[in-house]
This record gives sequence, structure tokens and C-alpha cells, in this order.
Amino acid sequence: MTDEQTIAKHYPPVTTGAIIINQAGKIFLMRSPKFKNKLVIPGGHVNWGESLADCLQREIKEETGLTIRDPEFVRPVEFIFSDNYDPAKHIIPLDYVAYTDDPEDAVRLDGREGTEYFWLTREEIASHPDLESTTRETIAFYHQRERERQQCAEYKQGWQRAVADYQNLQKEVERRRAEWAAFSEQQILAEFLPVYDNFRKAGSVPPGTGGAELSGWAEGIQHIMKQFGSILKAHGVEEIKTVGELFDPACHEAMGEEAAGGVESGRIIREVEGGYRSGERVIKPAKVIVVK
Repeated sequence: MTDEQTIAKHYPPVTTGAIIINQAGKIFLMRSPKFKNKLVIPGGHVNWGESLADCLQREIKEETGLTIRDPEFVRPVEFIFSDNYDPAKHIIPLDYVAYTDDPEDAVRLDGREGTEYFWLTREEIASHPDLESTTRETIAFYHQRERERQQCAEYKQGWQRAVADYQNLQKEVERRRAEWAAFSEQQILAEFLPVYDNFRKAGSVPPGTGGAELSGWAEGIQHIMKQFGSILKAHGVEEIKTVGELFDPACHEAMGEEAAGGVESGRIIREVEGGYRSGERVIKPAKVIVVK
């Protein structure tokens, strides 16, 4: 007894079968005497040493005369002493889907595996009374898988569109943010221009000017300072208090220490450079001199 005969005696043989789809999207089915003249997909036993792909190509060609391409595995099937096939046999078919470019009338049945063939649409298959039950399940499984793949593709496309829309939104937000920043800058500059203009006028006072003219110049400088203060206050900026306050490292920067009688240590006695804050955020710490 050969190895092939020994394995066939102790183990169920493996077969391949294919849902064959033509260019019109129709599925090939044939009436098989081995399946009580029900409609089935074509296929056959895997030979010793033969790959599944080679078996599929060979069996389809032998039974139908069709040339197939792009086979893809669908699912495994079992016939265990089945009345649909042969009550004395146990076989394990591996079902695939494949495609053919051959015309519908290119089919050549061998008469032993198939006696009549049909090219049917999905709707015709769903309502056909002669379809073998396992074949019906395999085709339904394939169609369900294709629907799920289509849904996945649609979900992916939707996700890709959403990502593209989000990226476009980010770009639009950045563009508008830049425009807002430029507009805000222009607005602030517009508010400071009158102050600068007043400074320019104040700087044009001729040297040697005194008396009433000098007093008017000093008033002009005070007016400019008030303008600056009003603009800063309008934008939420305020000066950090210094002289007389206790040193706070969060908003003060100590530039030195000095002794001062009657003043507690750590108290600020002189401001070297002013500091500013906006709410709780320190824009620029005040530089100060503190008591030892």
C-alpha cells in the first residue's frame, strides 16, 4: 500500500472548490450527479504533492473548461457521512472565490462531475430551489464578507475624509489666528501711535526753553504717561507694587540689599526698574533694592 493510500484510508481527503465569477458578475453553478443533481460549485480532490492553488486551477479546468484567476480563500467546509454527498465518505472541501474572463458559452462539462451549468445572479441564486445547502451557505458567507469589506472601505473613506476635513480646519484656524494676531498687533499699534506722536512733539522743544514753556512741556510729558497708563490698563496690564512692599520672588527681582533703620528685613526700599503683570501672569518682574 502506498503512502497516499495509507493516508486516504485513515484521514479524510481534502478537496478544493471555487465560486467562479465572470465579468458580468454572475456565478457559475453546475448540476452534479454526486450531489443528488443539486447545483454546486465545481472542484475536486487534491492530489498527492499538489498545492491547493494548483489543484483548484486543474480541477476547474478539467470539470468546466474554464480558466480562473486571482483565487482567494473563503472558508473550510465538512461533509461527514452526509446525505447531501455520500453517506459513506468524510471529505473536507476548502472553498475559494475566483474570477474568469472566459465567455459564458466557453464551458465544457465532463458529464461525470456536472451535467448542466448555469450563470446566475445573486438574486437568482437566493431564490433557486435546486441549490445544494452547503453551496448556498458558502455563497452567502462570501456575499456577507464582501458586504463587510465594502462597509470597512466606506468607513475608511469616511475616516479619511474626516481626517482631511480636520487638517483643513487646522490650517484654516491657523490662518485665521495669524490674521487675528496681525489685526490685534495693528490695533495695539494704532492705540500707541498717538502717544508716539505726542512724544515726537515733546522732543521738538528747542534747547534753552524755560519758564512757562518748560512747565507746559512737563505737563505734556505727564499727559503722555497717563496715555500710556490708560492703554496698558485697557489691555489688563498693571504695574507691580514695589516700594514699601515685602519682597516677593514671584514678581520681584532683588538687585541688591541696603541697611535701613526702623525698616524690617525684606521690605523693598527702592525700585530700580518697574515690573508689570497681566492678571496673575508676570510679564516683567520689578527690579528692586531690599532691606537687609
